[in-house]
Amino acid sequence: METIPNVHRIPGLKGAGVYLLVGSSLTLVDSGMPGGEEAILAYIGGLGRELAELTRIIVSHHHLDHVGSLAALKERTGAQVVAHPADAPFISGEQALLPPHSGVMGVLFRLVAPLMPRAVPVAVDSTVQDGDQLDLLSGATVVHVPGHTPGAIALHFPAEGLLICGDAIDHRGGRLAPPPKPFTADMNQALASLHRLAELEFDVLCPGHGAVITGSADEQVRAMVQGL
Repeated sequence: METIPNVHRIPGLKGAGVYLLVGSSLTLVDSGMPGGEEAILAYIGGLGRELAELTRIIVSHHHLDHVGSLAALKERTGAQVVAHPADAPFISGEQALLPPHSGVMGVLFRLVAPLMPRAVPVAVDSTVQDGDQLDLLSGATVVHVPGHTPGAIALHFPAEGLLICGDAIDHRGGRLAPPPKPFTADMNQALASLHRLAELEFDVLCPGHGAVITGSADEQVRAMVQGL
């Protein structure tokens, strides 16, 4: 589903939202839960594009619902995996995943972890830092938004008035909020990152969870941040 010209949110996936950026080549932002690769590749084919045109997959952060289909997509397309260096060891499997930061959730996590699907570790081909400029659409700026994970990033597209924010901003239930506390590594950092995002200008917000907001999205984010 095209949200704004050349920006598609791929439907029918479990887990986080997956965004396809269309230009002379194709770029994905995140990959959803494990098993989502067929729906993603079918969507690309439905646009009349070749799978080999998917040249880059940018990871907003390392959680399973964002990287679950990453390895399968890389194998099928040869796309380069891009992430922040602080999250790269989690994506590659060099560093163990962190458990939820809540007593109850931590216990539940340990109980159900053996039954949960797992992401296949995948090498990160290149890393990006805060302020890096990427040749996406009319130009994107990487914004490091640590807190939910150490290497969480957002992508700001000034010319398009667009922010793709991963889980730095939550929009489940039609309500803007900080990322969920039990799954956030450092909530103080996450709140500081929210304040930084609230300083940006964007009409359209593409969150990791919940519906896309179109029209004065930055004002809604600022109102949420002021109410924290």
